[in-house]
Amino acid sequence: MGLLNTLLGAHHQGDAPEFTHAIAWAVDRVDPVLKQMGGYPERYRKPVAHALEYAHALAARIPGPVSVTPESHSADPIVHTMFPLREDLHVAMDNSRAMQEFFQTYPDAHEVYALICMRRKTKAMLGMELEGEILRRDVPQEAVYFTDYTVAEPGLTESETRQRIAQGFFESLVIHVRNRVEARKLDKLALARERDELLARLHGLPAPRRAGIEQELQAVLDRLTECVADLELARYPKDFDAILLEPEKYLFIEQAGMNLDSMGIVRRPDTSGSNEFVFYDLIGRDRRRWTVALMYCNQIKNRASIEVRFENAQRWLGL
Repeated sequence: MGLLNTLLGAHHQGDAPEFTHAIAWAVDRVDPVLKQMGGYPERYRKPVAHALEYAHALAARIPGPVSVTPESHSADPIVHTMFPLREDLHVAMDNSRAMQEFFQTYPDAHEVYALICMRRKTKAMLGMELEGEILRRDVPQEAVYFTDYTVAEPGLTESETRQRIAQGFFESLVIHVRNRVEARKLDKLALARERDELLARLHGLPAPRRAGIEQELQAVLDRLTECVADLELARYPKDFDAILLEPEKYLFIEQAGMNLDSMGIVRRPDTSGSNEFVFYDLIGRDRRRWTVALMYCNQIKNRASIEVRFENAQRWLGL
């Protein structure tokens, strides 16, 4: 993983050792045997360079850094909207393996930049609205809220964190390539099972009843032949091209604009007390949508871990 931190800044140099290592890194994760075939590593230069460029540009689009402090929680609408309960962020940081590794590497750090990912959800509800001087009750409303906070790719500086995010994006695209190959392998196994089942059904059948199954068997055999051909190593470079030359199909960011009040209720743009927000949603391999932002926190040492808080609570309760 650390290798990519360097190569993302040097991938434009076609002969740089870091770039050659990036190609090796990607090929190893799809099938190391590809290194023994003709055309390596030149055949992979273009798709890998394009994917690195895209990963770097996509990481630059992540909004922020958003300063998350007790003061900003009260003063900054976006911080209050994303973290209506400050404890949500504390728990996410405590549960983050990336943050645990960060503290092991930088035990004296007092500030951190990191990628914060959240699930943005909506729910219909009935609330109150002031219309002129009349307070209306049971008004249909839509509330926006966030769950599943995840803290990833922490770093000491914004630049380091964005490099780590780009590194993760590049890795995700390479995994797409590997999954494309693995899907064909699974197809081959499924077709082989289907072939064996049809052969078993044919065994002992009289001729008048064999025609339909034989036709079905031939169709399966034709598909199996195509699948086996597609699993020839010579065809794998096309998988790199399919994903890494068109990465925007597999990893991308979409923007969603909306007006919300301080309680997260969707309002019209001209409503008093509402703020306009633009959320950035990252869509990746599983097609799930994560609202993302780059955050900055300078008080990471001012909160106890979950274990410490639990121990304190136990002592206070006399347990």
